[in-house]
Amino acid sequence: MTGNTHDVRGKILVVDDYPANVKLIRRNLEAEGYETVAAYDGEEALEKVAAEKPDLILLDILMPKLDGFEVCRRIRADEATAVVPIIMVTALRETEDRIQGLEAGADDFLSKPFDRGELLARVKSLLQIKYYRSMLTEREKFHAVIQDLSHGIIITDGRWCVETISRRAAELVGRPDENLVGRGLDELLAPFDVEPSLDALRQSMVRSVTVELTREETRPPTYLAGRYTRIEGPRGELHNAALVFRDISEMRQKEKLKRDFLSLISHKLKTPLTIVGGYLALIAEGSYGEVPPAMAEKVRISLAKVRELSDLIEKVLSYAGLTARELERAGQLVPLGELVERTRRRIEQRYAHRAVNWVIDLPGDLPRARAPEELLSIVVDNLLDNAVKFAEEPEIRIEVGGREIEDREIEVAIRDNGPGIRAQQREQVFSAFAQLDDAFTGNVAGIGLGLSTARRLVNSWGGRIDCDSVPGGGSRFFFTVPSEFTPPRERPDASR
Repeated sequence: MTGNTHDVRGKILVVDDYPANVKLIRRNLEAEGYETVAAYDGEEALEKVAAEKPDLILLDILMPKLDGFEVCRRIRADEATAVVPIIMVTALRETEDRIQGLEAGADDFLSKPFDRGELLARVKSLLQIKYYRSMLTEREKFHAVIQDLSHGIIITDGRWCVETISRRAAELVGRPDENLVGRGLDELLAPFDVEPSLDALRQSMVRSVTVELTREETRPPTYLAGRYTRIEGPRGELHNAALVFRDISEMRQKEKLKRDFLSLISHKLKTPLTIVGGYLALIAEGSYGEVPPAMAEKVRISLAKVRELSDLIEKVLSYAGLTARELERAGQLVPLGELVERTRRRIEQRYAHRAVNWVIDLPGDLPRARAPEELLSIVVDNLLDNAVKFAEEPEIRIEVGGREIEDREIEVAIRDNGPGIRAQQREQVFSAFAQLDDAFTGNVAGIGLGLSTARRLVNSWGGRIDCDSVPGGGSRFFFTVPSEFTPPRERPDASR
């Protein structure tokens, strides 16, 4: 079918007390792709209407038990079936009979013997009418419901002109008292910085995209977040667009306060620490004279603790930065083998006094990871750092493996031979500032941000992170990351 007409198919109930008539009608309809159901008297017709919920009924008038007029009246009296189109198929040609049929609720008539073309044309016409009638009904219900939702909702046509907009949406875009139906989406969102851009959204063929809208000139600034969804027509063209969003301004302000506070405290700590570390390094190098062996050992220990504290401050800064809206999701293509090797060398320098047996098993044909390299490096660093930091064995053994899984994602796993984690503590380890120090003695290294940071980063690119562990039997932490061959999918909603 061409043009703006929808080619509607549906289920049709054929009611006639002559099986030959039913068979003939069903054969003609099924040849055109319709689904058919049969009934052979009035009572059976009502049962089939309730059970099958047909989209249209072809109803004979002269039948035993209940005639077609009475069946039609009962169908119209039931709210659940009142709008189902009914075509009366009859040999009666008197005007009075047709008037009686109209009064009973018939939508159309078809005379016996019927012409195949006329049958199909009438069926097609009434199904089209039912389709549009149901669309209007659903649209009215939808419009009524969305007006009281806390989220803003904008529905446009294929040209991005507004068809429906909720009261909340009008408030959020700063135009609560205007009639915005018919306006262009570009016009409504012109005061906002939109990420991804409106041009990118217009060209995108992805069904659903997470969006953020920012308006900095308002006091306080306005931040909105939500989802843009394409609704396509039968040929893949844009039929409608839906934008559902909510106000996250308060959340953004709280994030900024927390980020600024953590950054300020971290920098305040780092400045004197750098000076202390610098002087200790000069002392260790003999810049102020020869250092006695007993003092040299104490200076070495002090320098190690300064570096340890510096690493903790870096973790705080890293964690603080993750709350910013600029957290990247789009990524580069990163060779995992090279990244793991660089991270391993960094960990060895960090824990030079500990002997580690490394087993790296990353196949040469493993696809590259698709993620921001800097953020992926932080995840691997945190997991390897924990594996070494919490190890208790005389010989530390750490295994790093990678493999392709479903949808050609990559799973990276890091196994250690440390003390392990109890089952009830596995979720706790991913919480911010959480440490598995039952008595909170303060003797556990770190401040509990490593795994929390790793989870936030892995979630940011749509992956998942978890662990398997047995007390006394070591732990296996693993996470997933898209590869260069992973099919596109919806991005996570960063506003959550």
